[in-house]
Amino acid sequence: MKLLTWLIFACALAFLTMACFFSSGCTDAPISTTTTTSASTTTTGTGTTTTVTFSSSTSTVTIGGHGTIEVQNVAYTGNVIGNTFCSIVADKLTPGRVHMSFYNLADQDLCYIVGSIGSWAATVIVDNIGDVGKYTSIALDSNDRPHISYYAGRDGSLHHAYYTGTSWTTETVDDPTDADVGYFSSLALDSSDKAYIAYYDWTNRTLKYATNKTGSWQTGSIEGTGYGKYCYIGLDTNGFAHISYLDENAGNLRYATNKSGSWAKETIDLSTPVGLSTSLVVDRNNTVHITYYDSTNKKLRYAYGTLGSWTWQYINDLSGDDIGNQNSIAVDSNNEPNISYYDTTRGTLKYAFRTLGITWTIATLDNSANVGQDCHIALDSSNKVHIAYYDATNFLLKYAGEK
Repeated sequence: MKLLTWLIFACALAFLTMACFFSSGCTDAPISTTTTTSASTTTTGTGTTTTVTFSSSTSTVTIGGHGTIEVQNVAYTGNVIGNTFCSIVADKLTPGRVHMSFYNLADQDLCYIVGSIGSWAATVIVDNIGDVGKYTSIALDSNDRPHISYYAGRDGSLHHAYYTGTSWTTETVDDPTDADVGYFSSLALDSSDKAYIAYYDWTNRTLKYATNKTGSWQTGSIEGTGYGKYCYIGLDTNGFAHISYLDENAGNLRYATNKSGSWAKETIDLSTPVGLSTSLVVDRNNTVHITYYDSTNKKLRYAYGTLGSWTWQYINDLSGDDIGNQNSIAVDSNNEPNISYYDTTRGTLKYAFRTLGITWTIATLDNSANVGQDCHIALDSSNKVHIAYYDATNFLLKYAGEK
């Protein structure tokens, strides 16, 4: 009888474990939230530019098994509803310090800000010659100096900006006279500080790739007509590129890599339409992790694997909401995925992370207004979470960071 009881218990436990894996909706930790309000001042730009004062509401979310995440307003983006195209990266040398790039909606400038919880430097205008700064992507070189790729709407071109230690330098990467390029720019730097950018040619509807690894910028197309929207790039430990993007022709998630020396391309998910709003990261074992949006079921999906071998699943937070049409992924030192995403139905910022390769914990980090659009996540060397995102109600760049 005892043996039978034990077998029943073991089978039930196994079933629950598998159910948790396939539904991706189980949580293993309590979540509590407290909110305080304070006043905050930020200066946009440099020199004689305007000082903008705004109200800052700070909330604290404690996630069992992870830590306390504090939410703060960082910069005012102008009284224009839209996407700030923000990007974030964690400092390699200073714990808790992050760098963010974003597009100022009102002034149509590329902006940069650096700081940590409760201590933010003045916003710097990196490029303000015409309409510049959409589709920003930020990375740090070996000296912790920021590099940013971005789209210049003024002439339909791809640009790159970097900080020399004393000033910002901007340069044109790709500016064809007969095409509008630079959409969905995504930047990565290798161990030698060489840059690699994936981006979309809107005119020809093609995926493009640029690198300065030989000293000067070289550009080219990876795949033909109908491929490349929502592209995102990551580098493996050998410096090879991995790119996720949308196959517009079939409505599938597509993937390309040059790890063999030439570009190999394949479809990861044959479901349709999927592949909108992709994000990609390569872990220490060179496994590729991708998040993307399923617009039919209005759900967030997660795929992982390598060329020719992929597994995908839903990130099912059981809310029944339209989730994930904007998302971002990072992996921790255990190669576990951490995902930020926007809940369109509720207008909230959500966060999901996996432990032990099976169990997902899902939390709402900010529900103060219509928040969470254009979210971008980064993890520091201590596996602490940092997320940049947009508050569409109050026109603010916001930050959620783990203490």
